[in-house]
Amino acid sequence: MTPAPTSSTAGEPSVAAVVVTFNRKVLLVECLRALLAQTRALQRILVVDNASTDGTPELLREEGLIDAPGVRYLRLEHNSGGAGGFHAGTKAAYDEGHDWLWLMDDDAEPAVDALEKMVPYFGRTGVSALAPMVTDAAWQDEYIEPHRGMRVDGQIEGVVRPLERAETAGRDAVEITHCSFVGPLFPRSTIDAIGLPIHDFFIHYDDYEYVQRARRVGPTLLVMDAKIAHKEARNNNRYETRTFMGTAAQRPKYDNLWLAYYGYRNITWLTKRGGKPVDYLRLAKRHVRQLAEVVAYDDQKWRRIGFWNAALIDGLTGRFRNDKPKQLLKR
Repeated sequence: MTPAPTSSTAGEPSVAAVVVTFNRKVLLVECLRALLAQTRALQRILVVDNASTDGTPELLREEGLIDAPGVRYLRLEHNSGGAGGFHAGTKAAYDEGHDWLWLMDDDAEPAVDALEKMVPYFGRTGVSALAPMVTDAAWQDEYIEPHRGMRVDGQIEGVVRPLERAETAGRDAVEITHCSFVGPLFPRSTIDAIGLPIHDFFIHYDDYEYVQRARRVGPTLLVMDAKIAHKEARNNNRYETRTFMGTAAQRPKYDNLWLAYYGYRNITWLTKRGGKPVDYLRLAKRHVRQLAEVVAYDDQKWRRIGFWNAALIDGLTGRFRNDKPKQLLKR
């Protein structure tokens, strides 16, 4: 039986936070404590556990969080990635009837007044999403790129242009064209219009795709005074330095290459769905460059070439087998 949302103050919109987690229980506890401390109370905190194996539910129970008022713990049968987690969590919170859904990973920590700072924009007509300013763990605003900004020329792949100071100076909120799933707040009307995030993506570009879909409904606003810290790990150990003809490059280690498959496949699928000739040209140039870099820099060249070709083909044909990348690398 689905638990009823905690009642809100009369006349106030009901807000649910959706937090997706996998094997980062300490960060999750910090995130949940920040959500419970919000100066504008949430009506629901929905924790979506992607089948963690690190004792996540045990720690939540030990910390008194799994049964805290307003908290709902939803454990999935298997790890479906961030994309699957946000799909399941958005659906569950939407089905509970909440007016606004606040999405974030477990490595996010909103300032205690983050929600309160966004509430004044709830009545803004036509807004598809609100977004707090992303900072690093030390609350430095300069960290907004690549989580907030403007997509250059509307490209699917490519650099996200950070906002210039001239664009934000003296303004309480500005429209942005790119927003990661680090704390965007979606009204129910947006979900009514566009549906749920795509669960098949597993990781990478699920947030890009969803926000671009949402922007068909209306603008996405960055609320400058609302802050959310993002404490992601840099994962530098996934890469190694390799050289070719005196030129050094950071290349993914073979054992970690499987993670790159999802983004490559998902970009390809999005490009095909867009159907613009210029995007197909960019896709072809990127693939040729990728294979050339494999030949120049990498070990196990034939396996890597087969890996990238498979990711490209799967994107073009719309095959979303998320167990495939590791299988490809074991052959």
